Amino acid sequence: MSDEQGAALAAPSLTEQERAKYTAIWAIPRYSDHSPGERLLSDALRWLKPVEGASVTDWGCGTGRASEKMASRGYRMRLVDIARNCYRGELPFVESCLWELPDDLEPTDYGYCCDVMEHIPPEKVVDVLQAISKRTRVACYLQVALFDDNFGKHIGQKLHLSVFPAIWWIERISAAFHSTEFKSVSSAHLLCIARN
Repeated sequence: MSDEQGAALAAPSLTEQERAKYTAIWAIPRYSDHSPGERLLSDALRWLKPVEGASVTDWGCGTGRASEKMASRGYRMRLVDIARNCYRGELPFVESCLWELPDDLEPTDYGYCCDVMEHIPPEKVVDVLQAISKRTRVACYLQVALFDDNFGKHIGQKLHLSVFPAIWWIERISAAFHSTEFKSVSSAHLLCIARN
């Protein structure tokens, strides 16, 4: 075996790198202080209008505070995140990379994906959007940040890997779902309801 082949075998995969990064970042208590999903939940539910008792997947759930609030309103929640230490609650949790979801992960009626897509490596964005669409029966609420992060400096890594203009995201989200509605919040965020 050549030195190059040995190095390739020893190098962690992109998934392993990202899981290690987020396991490290969630170990910093201050990272849990900010929850965009929780902050946006009331407006998101007014726009999404999920039916009572519907099943919902929180894609990239983080602290799970938004999911806990949805569960308290009667929604049947499933949480998915790459790092197990992000969520310490009791709701059903799947530890998985969003571009390597298990084949047997069944669809839910709705999806909720806040402050997640900008964290995905650019070459995996389309795969993640298609994977979420495949597992969403009705509609998914997405919120995408359009700016660089500051918190990654605490572990010496960048967290927002896919920082692109709104039109870049609009094209890719629209290609993955049957129909879409978008709203911009200044130049900082793009909000979307993506329907199947």
